[in-house]
Amino acid sequence: MEKPFWEQAYKDDSVTAFSKGATKDIEKFWTLFPVGGRVLDVGCGEGRNSIFLAEKGFTVDAFDISEFGIAKAKRIAERVGVTVNFMCIDLAEYYFESDYDVILSHGVLHLCEKAVRVNFIKNAKLHTTIGGYNAFCIFTNRVPAAPDMIPFTKSLFDVGELPNCYCKWELCHHLEDVFEDSHPGGIHHKHARERIIARKKGL
Repeated sequence: MEKPFWEQAYKDDSVTAFSKGATKDIEKFWTLFPVGGRVLDVGCGEGRNSIFLAEKGFTVDAFDISEFGIAKAKRIAERVGVTVNFMCIDLAEYYFESDYDVILSHGVLHLCEKAVRVNFIKNAKLHTTIGGYNAFCIFTNRVPAAPDMIPFTKSLFDVGELPNCYCKWELCHHLEDVFEDSHPGGIHHKHARERIIARKKGL
């Protein structure tokens, strides 16, 4: 099976697979997060959110299944002058060794089999500190997966499924929309996404 488009972009330091800088939600809402807290970035790719939060003084662990993505993220972090603990790990094989103040994941969980993502969200909630945050962005089935993404998209979420996982948390931000984006090589997509930032309440 062919590799997804981002693998080629990860090999080229002159382009970005997605957009430069942090995702819009992290850029806007990062000040909500505990100052200097511990962050886990799941499916970090080139490290756009990891590096941004490290620059803001957070201690960041980050992983991705792509060896090329992790290698590129390390190069970018070195150029910027920040430290991030980047790791090459398959989400299906990841297990939590500690708790985090912030767990974030953008554009990844719908690429997993449903059982994998359900288990991950369950464990992410368990391993978030009281008062900590989960910041997730996923694709929903409001719009079908783009043709080139069908082989890699294992489980689009139902609309409302993600926020329903956090019904007992404080929902600080929620977005559900359809958008279009472009990637290196003239690749254009239309996606339906749902995005949340949720805070874990005390007992």
